[in-house]
Amino acid sequence: MKKLLLMFIATLAFITLFSCSKDEQEQLCELSIQIEGVDDASIYTKFKVKLTEQKSGAITEAAVNDKGCAKATLPMGTYKVTAEDAENGVCTMYGAIDNYTLSQKIAELKLVVKPIFETLDKTFVLDELFFNCSSNDGEYDRNYYEEYLTIKNISNQALYADGLSIAIAADPNDSEAGEMAEYLKKDKIVISQLYTIPGKGREHIVQPGQSIVIAHSAVDHSEGGKKAKARNLTGADFEIFVPHQYAMTVDNPEVENMIVNFTTFQAFQWGYGGGISIMLVKIKEDATQYCNKNKEAMNNPNAYTAKKQDFVILQTNTVIDGVEIGAKGSLVHKALPNNIDRGAVLIDDTPGMMGGFKSLFVQRKTAEKGYLQDTNNSTDDFVVIADGQKNYIKK
Repeated sequence: MKKLLLMFIATLAFITLFSCSKDEQEQLCELSIQIEGVDDASIYTKFKVKLTEQKSGAITEAAVNDKGCAKATLPMGTYKVTAEDAENGVCTMYGAIDNYTLSQKIAELKLVVKPIFETLDKTFVLDELFFNCSSNDGEYDRNYYEEYLTIKNISNQALYADGLSIAIAADPNDSEAGEMAEYLKKDKIVISQLYTIPGKGREHIVQPGQSIVIAHSAVDHSEGGKKAKARNLTGADFEIFVPHQYAMTVDNPEVENMIVNFTTFQAFQWGYGGGISIMLVKIKEDATQYCNKNKEAMNNPNAYTAKKQDFVILQTNTVIDGVEIGAKGSLVHKALPNNIDRGAVLIDDTPGMMGGFKSLFVQRKTAEKGYLQDTNNSTDDFVVIADGQKNYIKK
């Protein structure tokens, strides 16, 4: 009797174990994830899909084949599904679905990926802006070409800076609004210049909290320290050099040049006395082709002649960040729409033909936890620091 009882218990345990294993097996599902939104199918295999079970936190990764499909075997549950084309820890395209419920033994899911600049709330911002330049010993001893700016990665992940552009507004805000201001009503901005960081998409990595320095002329403007207020910019990451027979700056061969996509003036012109606003732009297509397709002949507000010049009409949805720059008492109208900058950062201008040259350095304020303040209101986001410009010396 005892043997029969033991055999019965053993048999029951086996049946229970087999039944549980069978139930667990029945709960496993085959999920196919199809990546969508990729223009170039050759990059499909660069993607990785990650599935995170919401309750347990268990992570499953799946490779993507050359058709854009990834497959995974998973238990039923609720998942966050992400896809990114990360290389060296940096991605250019990303997609995610939160709270996806997997409840069928065979399931299919479509996951749309977009450029990372369209999926993150914060990417890059304009940080340091030095356009007012400095004067030294005499009234006419002015450092005309020591303008520089920095762009900072304020996201929580590394990003590529390839293809980011700097745009200079054509509409001076220290004069009456004219035909250029009319474009703001159409979600467009007239620009006089556009310069782009070179690269094929995966060359210039910027870590969170790091900056890229872009100099007008990446030379030692202090001339070895002889000019006290001038700065050494030989360590800039990029230089804006516009080739022209009458170019007023030299090309530093040790600093990579920005791509000159367009300039009305055949030179880089920003504005020593304020009044010319600046933007950080990301154009999906080739930036030079974009400029060529969006040119319009218009009257130059600063010209003494009635002859029209070519300018570029920029869509506001290409603008990542913008700063309205002006002079105190001279901001007659805004050149940037409120959805880009509700306010303006104003400097003290010096009346006269050129103005400026007071070494007034403009920098974005630091917010909590070391992040930069970005409320789309330059009145609040920036501070003006006399003689605050920095050295960026070649290491």
